[in-house]
Amino acid sequence: MTDKYHSDTQEKIETIVYNPGLQDSGDLEPATKTITATLKPLTPDYTVNLTTPNVPDTRLVVRRLCQRLNIFINSFSGATKLFYAVEVNGIERASGEFNSTGINNPVSWNLVEGQFNLGSFNAIVVFLWVDVGNAVIGACQVWQAAGSNSVYDWQSAGNVLVLKHIGFISAGCTLRILGTGSPTFAMYPMESDSQLSGHRLVSKSGDYSRIAPDCLSLVRELNVRTQSTVATDIAYITELLFILRSLQ
Repeated sequence: MTDKYHSDTQEKIETIVYNPGLQDSGDLEPATKTITATLKPLTPDYTVNLTTPNVPDTRLVVRRLCQRLNIFINSFSGATKLFYAVEVNGIERASGEFNSTGINNPVSWNLVEGQFNLGSFNAIVVFLWVDVGNAVIGACQVWQAAGSNSVYDWQSAGNVLVLKHIGFISAGCTLRILGTGSPTFAMYPMESDSQLSGHRLVSKSGDYSRIAPDCLSLVRELNVRTQSTVATDIAYITELLFILRSLQ
């Protein structure tokens, strides 16, 4: 029963912890492999299954995973180009060409909701072929994380995660980078377009940047976005901690 001096409203405090981490195939090439096909082959050259953990609470929604491929080409013989295509769960998500030997050749791409699995594996297959002659492959590696490769429009391309909670929230996480660029992440009080770009709750830059859950913010929903300065990187978040306050 309530009166003008008292209320039956009660405070509820909840905690959500989520550590999506970085999934790493390791080097898929145990020695070297000579690529002679001049058309996309029917059989993939490399395959791997990578699993990002599922969210512990349905209010936490992962909007985007980012995957990265690196191919090290030892040498060309007659060839000038190594073509690649990457299929994820049976659908081609990345394709292009490499033409440099003796260095790493990375490429990354984003997967949005409906294109990836959480809590069960994503099947990643890599197809390689050359223009003429052959190419000798020395290494092939694939990564996956809750992040993005956005370098220009993190209002949409960098939208990684949203926590659907109306009320007060205190949030912490760690920002990491896979690649050579400088990462940045920002938290917003609601999921929206670039019209809210100036209304960040917090923003941090640099690998291993952390925020501690020591600031209480009023949100409609908490939105987390990332970007890097290099388009072949993955700017990803991990070690997420949310403390939620609501009234019942």
